[in-house]
Amino acid sequence: MTASTDLSFTILGTGALGGFYGARLQAAGATVRFIARSDAATIARDGLRVDSPLGDLHLDPVEVYRDSDAIPPSDVVCVALKTIQNQRLPALLRPLIRPGTIILNLQNGLTMEDELAAAFPEARVIAGMCYLCSNKVGPGHIVHLDYGTVSFAPFDEADRDCLPALMQAFSAGDVEVESLPDLHQARWRKLGWNIPFNGLSVLLDANTDRIIADPDARRLAERLMAEVALGANACGHPFAPGFLERLMHFTEQMTPYAPSMRLDYLAKRPLELEYMYRRPLREAEHHGAQLPTISALADALAFRDRSNRAED
Repeated sequence: MTASTDLSFTILGTGALGGFYGARLQAAGATVRFIARSDAATIARDGLRVDSPLGDLHLDPVEVYRDSDAIPPSDVVCVALKTIQNQRLPALLRPLIRPGTIILNLQNGLTMEDELAAAFPEARVIAGMCYLCSNKVGPGHIVHLDYGTVSFAPFDEADRDCLPALMQAFSAGDVEVESLPDLHQARWRKLGWNIPFNGLSVLLDANTDRIIADPDARRLAERLMAEVALGANACGHPFAPGFLERLMHFTEQMTPYAPSMRLDYLAKRPLELEYMYRRPLREAEHHGAQLPTISALADALAFRDRSNRAED
């Protein structure tokens, strides 16, 4: 690893994503404060462990807090919570945000940055699209399987000058980085993978390798991806030629992986349907596009979600 920047980070949500990136940042020399609601005591006692092809890490000591603790200010607050908790997000962020604080949003879905910018006009809101195969396997224990690139884009073009320091800090932790010219197109591009493979992993009870290898499941994934492209185009953010083919090739090369929605379903946790499905559908419809396959998938997932959690 190379030397990190002087930026300090607070990681709001020390799960598969926040735990991985926070650990890489700390190992590269950055000051990192972790907020881990249920795992704080375990991490404080045993440290944070990340098993990874990039090199295993065991960080100890770790500066870890519960979300109700008084937390020192950081330059960057990384939002790594699932979007099902976004109704709590303004209250969780308020003690952490000062004028000029960078809010780096690492969530999946659409319109989250609009809400963050409206709630915290004094902050600088940056989106980070994470192409990561990583699972939390126990308290304070993350297993990184594959990939990890973070694509950065500012909500407001005036804040693009934040990107070089952010990218340097992540790159110092051996994380691949890139900057993208259009946040909204970047979000739709990420949905091109998340909408088909998260949803189908639940409905078909299958990891990525089985979906991609089965001709019927693959055709369904391709149909969903084509509808995402249709929605993106209607909203004024068309994909480059060949993008969907590259996305499918990316999935073919991926280590067999259980997407986060499948793990949430198996653990009987609520599914991230609002920001990943309902809001893209509403945005597309607002611009005159109907996405019937995605709409049917969202309705089926909502039924499975309610039935699954009603079994408890």
